[in-house]
Amino acid sequence: MANNISEEVKMLEALIEAAASGKKVALEGKPERKVVRLEQEGRQVDSVILSMAYSGTVDGKPFAFKKDYSFADDDAQYALNCLLTANNRLQMDYDRLRDAGIAIEHDLFTFQNSFIGLKGDASVKSPAMRLQNFIHFAQTGIPITVEVALKRPSIIVKQEDGERKGFGLVAAFVFTTGWDKTTVQKIYATGSYDDSKKYQEEQKEVANKRLERDCERLRRAGIKVDQIAF
Repeated sequence: MANNISEEVKMLEALIEAAASGKKVALEGKPERKVVRLEQEGRQVDSVILSMAYSGTVDGKPFAFKKDYSFADDDAQYALNCLLTANNRLQMDYDRLRDAGIAIEHDLFTFQNSFIGLKGDASVKSPAMRLQNFIHFAQTGIPITVEVALKRPSIIVKQEDGERKGFGLVAAFVFTTGWDKTTVQKIYATGSYDDSKKYQEEQKEVANKRLERDCERLRRAGIKVDQIAF
């Protein structure tokens, strides 16, 4: 797109607010995958980040941004869980857009175009857990506590012309129900150290807004969450 791309629209929330104020929003979404080497628990693992590239116009003014939905290393079971989680989160965003009167084609991530060449069988006996599951649990009266650890793992983005060093902004939600603990990890943004400092700060700002929205969803369900930010 040309240089007149709107710098104001960096989140779906901005589009929802624009539609609510009577502006005309046109939106397209294209599923993408990014192959990276991600630092996980002190080791480097090859990972795939599933993202949606959003573009369109607000009252004729173009915008473009990406949102990361999930990530997984090169393991068939973990990849399937990642796929289920990403599509659940994506479906929630589609529902939010639809409720705001914003039309978008109903594309989801698929195993075939997201994870190529994985070895092993992926069992569907253990569904992936996400924040919404624990919100539902809390709403049914199950006592739940959560601790949130913010991480900034280093990543190496693999490209045809080489590799770029960067970072991810990740939150690990550790839920406790009775004696059981379940960790739900969510990636809120990625950036490259080749990007300008201004753009890196914008990515952190977007990540913090998305993180706060999730924390507020938990609070409304009665789950106590401290004020946190990357």
